[in-house]
Amino acid sequence: MRIPRVLQILPMYHSEGEKLLREGAEVIQTDNYSPDHLCEMVKGADGIVLRAPARITKEVIDANPHLKVISGAGVGLDNIDVEYATQKGIPVLHAPSVNKVSTAEHAVMLVMALAKSVIPLHGKMRKGDYNSRNYLIPHELKGKKAGLIGFGNIAQETAKRLKLGFEMDVTAWVREYHPEKHGLAEEIGIKINTDLEEVFRESDFISLHIPLNDSTRYSIDHKLFSIMKPSAYIINTARGAVVNQDDLYEALRDGKIAGAGLDVFDPEPPARDLPLLSLPNVVLTPHVGGTTAECNFITSTTVAKNVINVLNGKRPEFLANPEVLNSKIIE
Repeated sequence: MRIPRVLQILPMYHSEGEKLLREGAEVIQTDNYSPDHLCEMVKGADGIVLRAPARITKEVIDANPHLKVISGAGVGLDNIDVEYATQKGIPVLHAPSVNKVSTAEHAVMLVMALAKSVIPLHGKMRKGDYNSRNYLIPHELKGKKAGLIGFGNIAQETAKRLKLGFEMDVTAWVREYHPEKHGLAEEIGIKINTDLEEVFRESDFISLHIPLNDSTRYSIDHKLFSIMKPSAYIINTARGAVVNQDDLYEALRDGKIAGAGLDVFDPEPPARDLPLLSLPNVVLTPHVGGTTAECNFITSTTVAKNVINVLNGKRPEFLANPEVLNSKIIE
């Protein structure tokens, strides 16, 4: 029986996932994710596992008409042409929800870092300025208004921590009313709102939890920044490209909003001379919100098991395009 071959583009998030993948398939690894190189490397492979910033485009898919599965190494799918893969009957896999706790904790950490002036105070203490305690005054979170943009798994975990842990007044924005999500909100003790501008206008902290797609790309822009409180902060642990970074830079530079906590950028990694990186009122982390040691293990092993299952004709646990279930690839 022929052993399936998997093209692994860039390392997975944990070595245990790579170990499981090698146990079930012949793995070809590459760190070169240029389109031409991938079009060549994919030939002869049965499956692909990749992590950003590598991308699987229509051209890469067309380079191998015998592909049986494509999987992201984690949660996001914006670096895979899911629509075209679906047209070709190729299952696209990922590991949704497994990073919800890690990312929610990271979002809350950014909220706290901004409210408590952690970075400015740290810098002053490094310089021996103990007197900074008298002019850099932190804020309490209790009673402050938090607006969550989106109410998926990560936003729900974030809501629990902000509401139940810090007694904040939390509102989640959703595009349209969903009884199930409204019920979850009631359980946590938060509000649901379908008026995006109202949430931006009233919140002291805005935390973004929306996926990147055609309707959300650069949707957080000057119009929304202009109606935020001058004392408000924005946190992004979603995707960099849901924010217009030029507009955000101007709002922060001109004091239209108080600050930002950013874990994601457009593109990644960001250019070293990206203006946002130079601002004193921004807390920056390199897209590590969902990459804790615990989450990396779960994510990688989940992805590896899913890919091997598909290559063996079994249904995966997480399938981004269930339309392909009618394909002969999966039983």
